[in-house]
This record gives sequence, C-alpha cells and structure tokens, in this order.
Amino acid sequence: MRVGLIGLGGMANHHIRLLSEIEDAEIAALCDVNTGVLKATGERLNVKALYDNYASIVQDPNVDCIISIVPNKFHAEVIALCIEHRKPLMTEKPFTVTFEEAVDLEKRYRAAPIPCMVGFSYRYIPAFRYAKHMIEQGEIGEIRHLSLNYLQQWGAEMFETPYSWRFSKEMSGSGALGDLGSHMIDTARFFAGEFASVTGVTRTFVPERKLPGMNEMGAVDVDDLSAFVAQLKNGAVGVFATSRNAVGFGNHLQATVFGTKGTIEVNCERPNELKHWGPREGEIDANLSVIGVPQTYDRNQLADFLRMARGEEVAGAPTFMDGYYNQRIMDRLLKTAGNAAAID
Repeated sequence: MRVGLIGLGGMANHHIRLLSEIEDAEIAALCDVNTGVLKATGERLNVKALYDNYASIVQDPNVDCIISIVPNKFHAEVIALCIEHRKPLMTEKPFTVTFEEAVDLEKRYRAAPIPCMVGFSYRYIPAFRYAKHMIEQGEIGEIRHLSLNYLQQWGAEMFETPYSWRFSKEMSGSGALGDLGSHMIDTARFFAGEFASVTGVTRTFVPERKLPGMNEMGAVDVDDLSAFVAQLKNGAVGVFATSRNAVGFGNHLQATVFGTKGTIEVNCERPNELKHWGPREGEIDANLSVIGVPQTYDRNQLADFLRMARGEEVAGAPTFMDGYYNQRIMDRLLKTAGNAAAID
C-alpha cells in the first residue's frame, strides 16, 4: 500500500514509526506547506513525490491512501477531497471544527462512502482493548456509570506556553474539549455505547498568550477546561473532566467503568496494565486484581487502517461515523455550556 502523508509536524513521526512496522506499507508521497521541512523529510525517508498542497497529493494516482495530520481547520477540506477522489483516508481528531462541517461531510459520505478511519488512537492502547473485551464478556455485569479524566499540564500559566493554533477557535474549533475531550467521548462510546444527553461547563483560565517571537499577546477564545455529565442510551451515567492546565499531569487519560458485578480501570500511561475489582469474598470489600494485558491485545492502528483501505471489515476500528457522532456530542455540549441553574 502506497501511503501519502499530509502534515509533517510532531505527530507525523508517530505515524511514520507505525508505518515502518508494517511490511507491506510504503510512504510514497509527502505534503506540507513548510517546504524546508518537506524537503528534509523527503530526503530522510527517500521519498521523491513532494507536494505543498493537499489537493495534489490526494489526486496522485501513485498514492493508494492518505494519512492526514493537519490542524483541525483543514480536516473537513481533506476529508471532502478524499471522498471526491475516492481515496481511503485516516484523518486526525477532532473530526471537524464545526458540526455544520460534519453534517455536510456526512451527506457526501453517504452518497459516496470511502474507507475512513478517525484517529482515536486510545482504542489501540492494549489495556483499553482488553477492558472492552472484559466488558463484552460480562466480567463487570451491567454498566452503571463511568468516570473519565484526561489531564495535561502544558497549558498552565507556570509554563508560559506561547500562542499557537490550538488556542484559536477558528483553527481548532474548541480547546481542551476537542483536543482531549474528544478522546474521552470516544473511549466512553467504545466501552459503553451511544450518548443520549450531555450537559457541562467550559472555562478559559488564560485569556491571552504571548505570540511566538513577538512582544504582542494573542487572544485565547477556546476552553482550557471542559467538564460534563452524560446519560448514555443504556441508562449509564458518565462523568468527564479534561484540562490542559492540570499541573503535574503529562498525558493522563484514565477511564473507570463501574458495573453491577465489578469495576475496571485503565490509564493510557500504563498501557499494559488493568485494574479489576471483582466479587466480594465473605465480609471483605471487593477484591482488587492488577492484571497484565495479554500481548494479543497489542495492535498497530495503521495496520488496521491499511486493512480498511483494502476494503476489509475491521472490528472496533474508529470509522467516519465515529468521528461524526463524536462531533455531534461536542456540539451539543458547547451549546449547553453555561446554561446551569444558579443557586441563590
């Protein structure tokens, strides 16, 4: 499979590494607006087909499929181009900047569907995959509620993080919600199914940040924190919190699923470990087991994408419609944020 890679920023290295582990994958073309980075990466990977616009790489007949790692603002354009030119696509999350964009893409997709994976990478953490298996096997019984936290520290004032596209609503759609919260939403759907309702709050703690290389400040118009409660269609309740201002936390996505027969907890920072609280014995509390995840649950996400690109069905892979539903949930959340009843 000849892969075209759009966007050569930091995340590109992760995808390049995953592709290097797949025997029948070849990076056939690269695309980036930074021509210096484009040329240097082409030389490093020995790739000759270099493009500075994504329309050209999508239309390249020597490219079988596309992996897109561009800022959120450009997700919808790349998806639309791939649908138009019948090119299988792996696109990063969040799906789009606005739900209106997602609605337009969903109409295009239903008229002319293509293999499409959305980059909800935590479905590929071994512990998360094993947790899903245990839930499906009835190990914790019927799910009653879930608690999910995704916490990072890099946006806190003490780090003096400069302004970037991630702090712009035009470029990113939302802040911590789209960046991190979209993963929490997908994880909850992965474990427990569809959402029925959602309500929450958002906060911007740092209203402006220094523009890189300048003495001027840029206004921040996205959330630093998002917290919300959801009711799922199976009756379970989910409690969620995400922040890019959580001092002391590097990349902490933790999910706890509470059932009628037990509880499961996983954390992306411990990818091969799962905590399971099982049945009581006698008068003691529920037993805690720390389980090592079997190696069979370790899967390469891009290997699954290439299988999808060939037309295979891949169980559990995050699809176009997973991206669409995720965006719809975030849209409803942002519309309800700030509508809480005041307490006198």
